[in-house]
Amino acid sequence: LDDEQLTRYKDREQWIQECIRVFGNETGQRAFWEEALAVSDLVWKVSLKNPFFPPQKISEWGKLAINNNPLDVWVLKYAFQSVEDVMRKYGVDTPKFRRFVDEQLMITAQAKSAQTPFLFGAAGLTYTNYSNFYVPGGLLEMVNSIREFIQAKGGALHTKEGVEMVEQDGEEFKVHTQSKKGKKKIYRAPIVISNIPVWNMGGLTSGEMSDYFKEESKEFKEAWGAITLGIATDDVYPVELPLHNQIHLDEGETVPFTNSDSIFISMSKRGDTERAKEGARTLNVSTHASPELWYSLNGTYEDAKQQAEDFIVKTLEKKLPGFAEAKIDVIHTATPITWEKWVYRKKGRVGGIPQSMARSLLNWTPHETPFKGLYLVGDTTYPGQGIPGVTLSGINVYSRVKKNH
Repeated sequence: LDDEQLTRYKDREQWIQECIRVFGNETGQRAFWEEALAVSDLVWKVSLKNPFFPPQKISEWGKLAINNNPLDVWVLKYAFQSVEDVMRKYGVDTPKFRRFVDEQLMITAQAKSAQTPFLFGAAGLTYTNYSNFYVPGGLLEMVNSIREFIQAKGGALHTKEGVEMVEQDGEEFKVHTQSKKGKKKIYRAPIVISNIPVWNMGGLTSGEMSDYFKEESKEFKEAWGAITLGIATDDVYPVELPLHNQIHLDEGETVPFTNSDSIFISMSKRGDTERAKEGARTLNVSTHASPELWYSLNGTYEDAKQQAEDFIVKTLEKKLPGFAEAKIDVIHTATPITWEKWVYRKKGRVGGIPQSMARSLLNWTPHETPFKGLYLVGDTTYPGQGIPGVTLSGINVYSRVKKNH
């Protein structure tokens, strides 16, 4: 940030001292972060206690009263105050601190301080003050662990099949799929749990079901896509360089064709030969981008993609220690259009639903649909994106299925 490095320490006092060093205003910074941590602690504490949140039935409202301590009600006021409001309250809303907070929130909340309720923003800003883990081999190893668990329990995993239609047939559902080779299948089940984004569901259903999902989607018309670069280089990086880095661009500077003010880098750990060969590292680089802009480029798409890639690579050369000296073995750039082709998410929206002050805490796409046996899970349901968010949505759906069936 402005050529100055901030280190996101896990230790809370160390982190507060780091903010005081960089942003000044000791009294204000301490008050802001102590409040953020207090709110975040409470949010995590109550999250697992309330698997039926947001409540959809009268009985579930009753469970909220039973499962929660009345002394914790104070935190609900922050559902109606933005992160910006709280920054102003504590006198820390300087241009430099605002830029920092905004870009940190874009990672976790998909929105900036003016649009993020402090109830969510506090947890999003302090996640580095909790335990975070590196998985050797990366995300694929997490997927493999889930696959092995399913198979060990007698389940079967069918991959490389795209869902083409979900239809209700009496008391069960028919899920139509097609492989990339054109092979079609139909699965029948009384219970279907869909992690397909709500934006896609209207086009995969018909009649009353399609109308329902299209109406739900109207609430979330805008969402982010991403420009991502997968880069493999030789390992010439400083030993002390963290695995995760966010580069804040100079004020007024943006990544071409994105309006994005920052770049996020996640690196493979030195010696993780499941992700990179010995003596090499992989870098996953990402920045936010508007899907609508990329779908409107038409004949200038390839040129825009190259401009974005060139800008990001030059920024890494200037700002990421060691990158300028590294030999690039592989570089692959993806846009929202690429992501839609890869994972079929409508318009390549890969960041879930952005936080918004205009949306009630209760106004999220519910896990339980009006169609008995059909449930939704994932980052377009409560509480949103990220591994903790989608895991919690899975726990919530499990609780509903167990209760209803």
